[in-house]
Amino acid sequence: MRSKLFATFIFLFCSAAFAGPYADELKQCFVKSSSSKDNITLIKWMAKAMVAHPALADFPAIKSSDKSTIDKEFAAFVQKILVEDCKKQTVATFENEGMGALEGSLELLAQLVLKELMSQKEVATEISAFTSHIDQGKLIAALMSIR
Repeated sequence: MRSKLFATFIFLFCSAAFAGPYADELKQCFVKSSSSKDNITLIKWMAKAMVAHPALADFPAIKSSDKSTIDKEFAAFVQKILVEDCKKQTVATFENEGMGALEGSLELLAQLVLKELMSQKEVATEISAFTSHIDQGKLIAALMSIR
């Protein structure tokens, strides 16, 4: 059992690590086919998943009905992008480079969407808010000691 699990892990890891031209075409198709609305759907789904972490139990909860709506919208997006917009590239990637390459293409789309999210002024402000609590003198002294 353990060796099968290990072999599956190696297969998926290697497929993602060595994704080739088919996955590259799929990634390009994902980017071209994703609208701003699709990107927001992906962001909502990722946020819903992250808020489920026990360490974030103090954060406001997402209502079950909203979770269901988010899941339905995300499922529709995934189906649209894999089965309609990028069907040819999805099949070619899966057949030639495996599930890991397919997953890697979806991960790249998520990374691009997060990059877009973080470029929003309001989000960038929140991301950098912690810097007002850093002792700039200590930071500069630590960086200067690198020499």
